[in-house]
Amino acid sequence: MLKYWIVFAAALISSVVLIFFLNKLSVKYKILKLGNISLVGGLGIGLAFIFSLGLSLCLFELAMVKVLVIAGTCLLMLFLGIIDDLKELSIVQKFLAQSFCAVVLISFGIRTDMMFLGFWGNAWVTYFWIIGLTNAFNLLDILDGLAAGIVLIVSSAFLLIGVGGANINVQIISLILCASSLGFLIFNFPPARVYLGNSGSHFLGLLMACLALIAQYASTDNVFALLSPLMILGLPIVDTLLLVIFRVIKNQIPFDKSKDHLALKINALGFSPIKTIIIMYLLCFVFASCGVVLTRVNNLSGAGIIIAAFLFSVILFFKMVKIQPNA
Repeated sequence: MLKYWIVFAAALISSVVLIFFLNKLSVKYKILKLGNISLVGGLGIGLAFIFSLGLSLCLFELAMVKVLVIAGTCLLMLFLGIIDDLKELSIVQKFLAQSFCAVVLISFGIRTDMMFLGFWGNAWVTYFWIIGLTNAFNLLDILDGLAAGIVLIVSSAFLLIGVGGANINVQIISLILCASSLGFLIFNFPPARVYLGNSGSHFLGLLMACLALIAQYASTDNVFALLSPLMILGLPIVDTLLLVIFRVIKNQIPFDKSKDHLALKINALGFSPIKTIIIMYLLCFVFASCGVVLTRVNNLSGAGIIIAAFLFSVILFFKMVKIQPNA
């Protein structure tokens, strides 16, 4: 247990220290800034993650190749995100970069393993999963403290999954994510002093996608447990789907920018920014908790959880569709 606390402390402290000094450098040299606020949060989290992961490799027997491939592709995404923060990349350029990372991960066996789909079926499912989640977290980063708080909740759920399945790789990556995102929240909780940036949201989105892929869920008693990662990541997924639907309803291209985000619609109901992100945290907690429970129940209970989550998402859609976000 002491080794886990060492890794957690290392990730938390390194995240805080790195973000603090990177923020100072950003302000001093006027680089990686949006207005008066720096965009170094993602870089700080990424560097803290790599440092803590390196420490973990010395303390635990992790799957070296798998962990290094995940770290390498996520670092590449972080680097490309920094370029995007410095000089906005086109949608095509971002898509190609994300696709490259997805292909690398799939090539090294980091993919779904559903027997009835075969290699190519699993490869395509994994590809769309990676692309979808990477962009979902990027879209989610619209309010101070929102994306990092969601990462903290989701990674905590995966930590429980890792402990329950005795998966040391999932445990360690989740633990580092919990600590590093918590360290960033010190600077990002409203009012934010540091932003995540596109580098951070893309890095965290890809890392969340990878984490979900290397965890184990299903058992012979509950095939619905295969849907556990969809539930755990339910809020980012639902948020992205609703955003696309809201834009299509308005005859807008889904990739165009708009204020039709779930959080902004909740904020338009009269809630303060802090109350809005707390509501989003609660929604995420409900989805994530259902995802964890889904791995521990029988088929009948699992089906009930899935149906309840679907109905809740439908009700949420009809409640939000008519709300116009504040201009």
